Amino acid sequence: MLAITLLFLLSPVIKAQQLEETQQTQWSRSTWLYLPAVEGNNSGTVINTTVTLSYPGTGQVIVQSNGQVQSSTLYSMEMAYMVAMLYAGLNYNNYNLKVFINVSGSISGPSGSFGVMLATYGLATGLNTSILHTYAITGAVSPSGLSGPIGGLSEKCSAASSNNLTLAFPVGNLANSGVSNCKKFLPVPGIIYASNEIYKTSQYDININVSKDAEFELAMKNASNQFINQTNKILNEVNSNMPILNNQTLLILNVQQIINYTKTNINLAKETINKDPYASASYAFTAYYYALTANYTIWLYELSLNKSSYLSTFVNNVTQNIINEANNLESKLINYSNLNTLYSQELMATAFSRIADTIYSAQYTQSISSSISNSSLLTIAQNIAYSQARLESALSWAEAAVLSNRTPPFISQGLILSTASAASTYTTTAVNYANSLIDYYISQYTSIGDIADAQILSAMKNDLNYLLSNANSLLSKSYYTAAIGVYEDALQNSLSIIFIITGTNYPFVTSQYATELQSEFNLISSELASRGLQSSIDNSYMNYAKQIINSEPASALSIMETAVVDSIIWYLGELSFNNANSVNYVTIYSSNNAIDYGMYIIY
Repeated sequence: MLAITLLFLLSPVIKAQQLEETQQTQWSRSTWLYLPAVEGNNSGTVINTTVTLSYPGTGQVIVQSNGQVQSSTLYSMEMAYMVAMLYAGLNYNNYNLKVFINVSGSISGPSGSFGVMLATYGLATGLNTSILHTYAITGAVSPSGLSGPIGGLSEKCSAASSNNLTLAFPVGNLANSGVSNCKKFLPVPGIIYASNEIYKTSQYDININVSKDAEFELAMKNASNQFINQTNKILNEVNSNMPILNNQTLLILNVQQIINYTKTNINLAKETINKDPYASASYAFTAYYYALTANYTIWLYELSLNKSSYLSTFVNNVTQNIINEANNLESKLINYSNLNTLYSQELMATAFSRIADTIYSAQYTQSISSSISNSSLLTIAQNIAYSQARLESALSWAEAAVLSNRTPPFISQGLILSTASAASTYTTTAVNYANSLIDYYISQYTSIGDIADAQILSAMKNDLNYLLSNANSLLSKSYYTAAIGVYEDALQNSLSIIFIITGTNYPFVTSQYATELQSEFNLISSELASRGLQSSIDNSYMNYAKQIINSEPASALSIMETAVVDSIIWYLGELSFNNANSVNYVTIYSSNNAIDYGMYIIY
């Protein structure tokens, strides 16, 4: 069942679609806004920036200035364009965007992207963009539409105030002392809140309530019970091996704390197994991960008592076995990826995503295995445990996918192909965006002699590129479901670089971002549901995130953004497949029980 409460007469999405339908001739619209920046002498300034949206186009984004535009700015603007157009309900491949930043010298960083995203959204939906002229807008746009924390807030506040402008900045920067330099300011978490506050759009409330998939619920219960049983067996082994640690007081305390975390999550898994099977499976997975971490910590310590080469060899052998198993499972699941329901496609894609995540983590562990010390034993144990647990969770998702291949809505291979292609474009932009930021961070760390952190970031970049290359290879072989899953995994890993969550120790910051993500999710989900593509799986992610947001705010926000982006991928696929026309897929049961596919126009 889909419950939607609408408190507006005409949504931006519908309005944008009508604009496109009634204006089929070539056109161009422009606006300008102020982007605050920090100059080389550490003083603030505001930069007049012109944004032009034109139709028809090919999805091209051009960023120009009187100086040089660095890649971190270019890719952030491409992300801003895609985010703006998808929230406008338009296929960005049909338009072009040009951004002119009226300044000399080199321009770097993503902090202008949120403002450009808002300007593009206003142009696409026909809003009155002149209101932007009273603001200076800063923020790094995330792939879901959040405004990510930025640097130089104090200088940007001073620049906005001296020009009698209201500074709109990311809510995550509220913890920054630079706020005191702002005379007028507006903390914003993301596109929906910013649109309501800046454009003064009509407030609306969308509530999503999609019926649960019984087969998915059953599969999650089975997964939860399996992880609980495996965890209890490992805990018994850990308890019997604890004497190996002898007088290692700190290590004993760490392992004991991990054991306590394990038991807490087992109890939560048991408490929620009937009322929320997905949450139960998540708790059980977490317990299993913790138990494995404790066990591997003891094993690694025992090996460290011998030659250090044994330790490195052991880590490489274990992770290589995990990688081999992951590759074998991926090959087997390819044969099951030709499923024809949205549920089964989403679940199988998640299985492929977990496999890619396994390989990502295992390969990273291998890359640092040559420099293991006693102080890093716990970290290595965590990485191995995560890889192993992630691989086993992939089996649970694959089993759920096969079970759910009878649960409507049924979808066509054309939509699956379109979604895989859309995921490719969106993820490529996000990975390029993340890589440009990594390069920027590496240069900063290297300049101060922090080689260790620079090397970690370099390894993350290599893994991102591996995932993107792997997904592209799967797409080229027409393994569309697998490609969607790996693209989603690359996108998820990009999120941790693009949207660095700060200020989550402040409940107000966490609450604002969580509310924004819920609003984004409800809006995208309602657009999917209006086309008959409703699904409760991402809703399960959101509900689980709400359960852990007080204890693990950063993880909860990450899970929520992943759920939003997962919905966005299918929405982009649908927009591309139907060229932004609102279409509902209806399963029609004829008298002989054969299934045909019909459609009707919603708007």
